[in-house]
Amino acid sequence: MLSKTLTPRKTLLALALAPAALGLAAQSVQAQSVDQKVADLEAQINALKTEVAASKSTSTNASGTEFSFGGFIKLDAMYSMYSDGDRATASIGDDFYIPSTVPIGGNSGEKFDMHAKQSRFNVKGVSNTDAGKITGFLEIDFQLSSQGDERISNSYAPRVRHAFLSWDYSDSSSFLAGQTWSTFFNVAALPNTVDFVGPAGTIFQRQAMVRWSHKLSGGNSFHIGLENPSTSLNGAGGAGDIDSSNLPDVTARFDMSAGDASYSIAAVGRELRYKNNGANVDEAEFGFGLSGSAIWKFGADDLKVMLNYGNLGRYMGLQSYRDGFIDTDGSIELADQMGGYIAYKHAWNSTWRSSLVVSATASDNPEWADPSSPKEYQSMHVNLIYSPTKKLNLGGEVIYGEKTLESGAKGDMTRLQFMAMYSF
Repeated sequence: MLSKTLTPRKTLLALALAPAALGLAAQSVQAQSVDQKVADLEAQINALKTEVAASKSTSTNASGTEFSFGGFIKLDAMYSMYSDGDRATASIGDDFYIPSTVPIGGNSGEKFDMHAKQSRFNVKGVSNTDAGKITGFLEIDFQLSSQGDERISNSYAPRVRHAFLSWDYSDSSSFLAGQTWSTFFNVAALPNTVDFVGPAGTIFQRQAMVRWSHKLSGGNSFHIGLENPSTSLNGAGGAGDIDSSNLPDVTARFDMSAGDASYSIAAVGRELRYKNNGANVDEAEFGFGLSGSAIWKFGADDLKVMLNYGNLGRYMGLQSYRDGFIDTDGSIELADQMGGYIAYKHAWNSTWRSSLVVSATASDNPEWADPSSPKEYQSMHVNLIYSPTKKLNLGGEVIYGEKTLESGAKGDMTRLQFMAMYSF
C-alpha cells in the first residue's frame, strides 16, 4: 500500500519540478494573451480595410472639397461587312457606327477591328459653401485621336469629353458653365447599346455652353442655354464646316415625369452664316429644331422613343446631314430634316438583358442639290448583354446601317460587335 505521506525524497522532487510547472503555466497564460492580441489586431485591420474600401473613390482635402473618381475600361471587337466598299469612308467609322461613313460606290468588303479607345476616366469635386454647392467635373477618353497607330504601340491621345462647373445657388436653381451634353439632347433617352452611340436618328451633341436650370413642382424642370455655334453647308465647291456664326445657339428643354414615365421637349434656334470675303458674300439664315423624347418603365424593362424635326444638321446622327446648301449666287437654302427611333430593353433575368433599336432619318433637300448628297438613313441594333455584377458588362450586338443618296444610290453595313467593360 502506497504511503500518503511525502518522503524527503518526494518533497525534494516536487520542489525541483515546481519552477518548471509554473513556467509552463505562465507560458500558457502568455500564449492566450498573445492570441487575444492577435485576434484584436486582426479585427482592427479588417475594420480599417472596410473603411478604406468604402471611401477608396472619395477623399476630402483640407479646404473641404470632396473628390471622387470614376470611369471604365472597355474593349471593343468588330467585324464589319460593307455592300459598297471595303471599309468606312472615314477611319473613325471603324471604331463605332457613324451613319455618314457607310460607303457607296465600290465593291463589297469586310474588315475586323479591336480597340480600347472608349475607355474613360473622370474626376469630380464637390464643395458645400455658404453660397451653395459647387461641382466641378472633368472626363477624358481616347476616341477620335489623330495620334497613334495600329502597327506598334496603339497609343492614343486623351481628349476632353466633359469639363464644366455647376453652381447650385439655391434649392431650386443652378448655373452651369463649360463643356457637356447639349441642352437640346435628353441623354437619359439614349438606348442601351454595345455601340458607342447607337441609332442613326438620335440627337447627340457635346459642346461649350452656359446654362441655367430651374426645378419645378412635381419633379419637373426647365433648362435654357447659350451654346457654341457651328455651321456646315453643302455647295459652293464643297463649303464644308464653317465657323462664321455671330450668335450662339439658343437651346431650351422642359423635363416632365408622371409615375413610371418621363418626357422631354427641347428646342434649338441657330444662326447659320456663310462668309466669302473674296466674293464679297455674307449670308445668314435662322434655323430651328424640335426634339421630343419619352421613357416608359415596366419593372426592369423600358421603352424609349425620340422624334426630331427641323434644321438639325450636326445635332442629329453625328452630322448625318449638313445644315443646308449654298446656291450659285451665294445664298443659303436650309434643309428640313426629320428622324427618330424606338428602343425596347428587356431584362431576361437579373444578369441578362437585350435591346432592340430601330431608327430612320430623312432630309428634304432642294431639287438642285448635288446627287451625292445624303437623302435617308436607317439603322437597327439588336444585342445581348451579360452583367454578373453592376461593375462588369459582357455583350454582343448586331448592327445594320443603310445610307441612301439623293441620286438613289444605296450602301449598307452589317456589323457584329463584342465588348468587355469594367466600370469603377
